[in-house]
Amino acid sequence: MLQRILFLTCALLLPQCAPAGAVTSIPLKDKARIQKNAEPVVRTQSQLDAAFALWTASAQNPINFRLEGELKRKWRQLVSETTWGEYARRCTTAYMETGQVSLTLEYRDYVRLRAALRDAAFRAILSADEERVLRELEQRAQSVLREGMSDMQKAQALHDLLVLCSRYDAEGACDIADILRTGSGSCEAYSATLCVMLEIAGIPARMVTGSAGGPHAWNLALIDGSWRHIDATWDDPVVSDGSRQLLSHAYFCVSDAEIARTHRWNRAAYPAAEGHTAAFYRQSGTYFSDFASFWRAAMAAYRRGETSFEGYLATYGNPARFQRNVQKFSSAGTPTRMQWTGPDTSAGTVILQFGEK
Repeated sequence: MLQRILFLTCALLLPQCAPAGAVTSIPLKDKARIQKNAEPVVRTQSQLDAAFALWTASAQNPINFRLEGELKRKWRQLVSETTWGEYARRCTTAYMETGQVSLTLEYRDYVRLRAALRDAAFRAILSADEERVLRELEQRAQSVLREGMSDMQKAQALHDLLVLCSRYDAEGACDIADILRTGSGSCEAYSATLCVMLEIAGIPARMVTGSAGGPHAWNLALIDGSWRHIDATWDDPVVSDGSRQLLSHAYFCVSDAEIARTHRWNRAAYPAAEGHTAAFYRQSGTYFSDFASFWRAAMAAYRRGETSFEGYLATYGNPARFQRNVQKFSSAGTPTRMQWTGPDTSAGTVILQFGEK
């Protein structure tokens, strides 16, 4: 079953990137280093999470703000890795008794490259290596983007490009430069690379840090006006024997409810992803409410010479039921060899792979 196979794959092959470094605190004696009335004023964790999303859009450094109320006594807990870990590998903090805080972040590569796309002045101060990486990402993205594409079509083209040109490696690199150079990387490298390419296509995107059987990273992207989750790593699984499964879109442009079956994250820190189930399949015309319509489309693909067919079946049921339907609808025109992956739930993505005619 597709979800079960994907879940077991990622549970076994978790990314081994070193976590973001611990917060380093430096006593701040020179009060002039922080404005007396630093803004914004932060009173809750949710306010700080929202502010971080704005600050990091331009890779702001240092970040100054003021805590008020009870938060002044809890600033170490408030300014924790759960707040800045999405954006930076390390964070140095300075604090004053007045509640004023200054943070200096060692930003992740995707944050700096994303900021460079949004601000030409910031791009001008990128290092030569960073500029090289950004140019290569722009070239790769432009190779699959076409005029007139919708956001969904652009995102799919970039998702497929990344999955088909990369190989997931549990112990692989975490940086964009390394995945471009070696063709393999961890979930962090996948999500960072896709985040920047989406921005190149004009699609705002974020990296989500959470868990999926272990520490994990994926993306949120603003697709045609709605936030959607994209997990390119889970759409590019490597099974235990080292072989790869077919390109999947089971974790492409899905809602909070859909991805929450296998993923966990701090929802309060990210925009909500709501909307129809299986949005990608509905838009691409591969959402099926019954087996008969799914089968007709699959056999039409087989007759066209395609080697596989992917669709979302709202009445999958279970593997035994699917097998009975295959036997019921099979005919002389059915592939003699055929295998498939399907969901653990009663509905979901099904991929058929055809044998030789």
